[in-house]
Amino acid sequence: MNWLTGHGQLDQLRMIFWDGEKVENKSFSLITIVNKEEVYREFKKKLSKQKNVNYELIKIENDNNQYSSAREAYNKAAKIASGDYLVFLHPDIRFLDTNALHDILINVNRLSDYGLIGIAGSPNNEDEDNRDYIVTTLVQNTKKENIGEAIKQPTKVQTVDECFFVVKRSFWEKHPFSDIVGWHFYAVEQSLIALNDGLTNYVVPARVWHISPGASENIQYIKIGKEIVKRYGRNFTYINTTVEQWYTHGLKKELMPWVNFIAHKVQMKVKKHPNIYSLGRKIKRMVDYKNQNMSEKND
Repeated sequence: MNWLTGHGQLDQLRMIFWDGEKVENKSFSLITIVNKEEVYREFKKKLSKQKNVNYELIKIENDNNQYSSAREAYNKAAKIASGDYLVFLHPDIRFLDTNALHDILINVNRLSDYGLIGIAGSPNNEDEDNRDYIVTTLVQNTKKENIGEAIKQPTKVQTVDECFFVVKRSFWEKHPFSDIVGWHFYAVEQSLIALNDGLTNYVVPARVWHISPGASENIQYIKIGKEIVKRYGRNFTYINTTVEQWYTHGLKKELMPWVNFIAHKVQMKVKKHPNIYSLGRKIKRMVDYKNQNMSEKND
């Protein structure tokens, strides 16, 4: 089916598999935003090999910048989705075996009282030595590198990563994506809303490859991050993401996003040199730790 919704086209494909164990007859709407058709074609090809899952696939065409934000696009797609669960994922996700999606969704089906469930996330961690702490089993970039602390069971987190996350339809109906324009922090924002609603966010084990290198920081990223802190920061000491930890109070709330932005750009320049890259991260953590101690003394 083709769904015309004003700014862009949503292409909905229903695909149902009953090759083995059912996910308790629950249905899942997989929703993805497509900027490059060739990436989507490969995604759909790999997805079609997944077994034992009842799902529909909703493609949001954005090759001509039809949408101003992921939030706008996802809200439009969610309105026409028919699944009990909404799965928002990037088209550069690749499942590493034919039961990978099934096993993620089995975990989703077994959990209750949750807000978001992702495959990568950051715990509610205030330890200055672990400010870039990520829990995930996915591999990332063309080298399929491990990027975080591996987990063997569903693990509580403060926020989940945008590459793949699941919400119940009822949660989205109560908390649709906000009016923030842009392409960052939409899963982080929903995670914070869920926590404020008394729910728990989780990361579950996943046999998934995320092709993207994950280097998404730009000026828009900083501006949206600061808006997230403004809207939700009063309820959290820190906002932890898979990219960095955000201060929510004091002068560092204003300054550190730009400091981290510059540091990130430098890191990207030297990332091809692992030893220099590792040293840069250690120096950044030492500076953060010193700044935090100074802030606590001033308080």
